[in-house]
Amino acid sequence: MKHVPVLLALACALTLAPVAAQQKSLAEIPVRKQSGIPFVSGGMTAAQRQEMQRIANKYPMQLVFAAEGQPPELSGVRIKVRDLRGDTLIDAVADGPLFYFNPPSGRWTMEAEWNGEKVTRTVDLVGRRYIVLEFRFQGG
Repeated sequence: MKHVPVLLALACALTLAPVAAQQKSLAEIPVRKQSGIPFVSGGMTAAQRQEMQRIANKYPMQLVFAAEGQPPELSGVRIKVRDLRGDTLIDAVADGPLFYFNPPSGRWTMEAEWNGEKVTRTVDLVGRRYIVLEFRFQGG
């Protein structure tokens, strides 16, 4: 009978281990912040893409980058996010083809630059709506 507490603890540990493993992120995606706006980027590996998909519901503005003739794991895109007044609130370089951020509602202009080519999009974010924007570059 003195082994019952040990066996019970072992059974609990074995039961809870898969739950803890599921809650742990698949890949580390650091959350950064500029001007009070949190953002993440990544997507270079399958694990990063899965993790970005898992956390996507926290980021209503989702930018996707692609370039003709380039692999889908495009990185190094410079992003500038401007508000209605034209003030730059985010100025960052993406760590992969996915860049998500969580701004307050309003009109936002995103300028993405890769290999000297710039693509600009302006959208209105209202409420908890999700917007996915593709930025396609001509390639190298």
